[in-house]
Amino acid sequence: MGEHGEFARAVRDLVLAGERFRAQAGRRRGLSPSSVTVLTALFLDGPRGPSELAGLLDITTASATELIDRLQALDHVVRRPHPRDRRRLLVELTESGAREIEEIFASFAARVEASSDPMSPAERDATLEFVRAVRRNLGEDGTRTGDCAE
Repeated sequence: MGEHGEFARAVRDLVLAGERFRAQAGRRRGLSPSSVTVLTALFLDGPRGPSELAGLLDITTASATELIDRLQALDHVVRRPHPRDRRRLLVELTESGAREIEEIFASFAARVEASSDPMSPAERDATLEFVRAVRRNLGEDGTRTGDCAE
């Protein structure tokens, strides 16, 4: 495997380590990886409708409703009427949910920052630009690239 193959493998391993971190951090708090994803989305983007959350997770609206029910039972989210459309609901993060996701983010950030401590400012800048480029190329810049087969 050439240099680029080793590079792709290292990034893949990083992504998988991040997924394991999310799963373990959630499990310690009684949350599934999908629950952590929902809490993260609500924390970063604000209230969303159940169908939006279903789309985010690529699950049915019925499955999203069950997940929201579980998070509401834990007092991590609440359902509220949509301010402009009485037929819709919005799911909002509660203080409890915000606290849970902030703790996960803080642990993640501390580990990432510790990993970059030995780097020079130029190395940090180059790494940051690389991470942003990978994110864009994976379709996480607001555009969707479709499935992994592309």
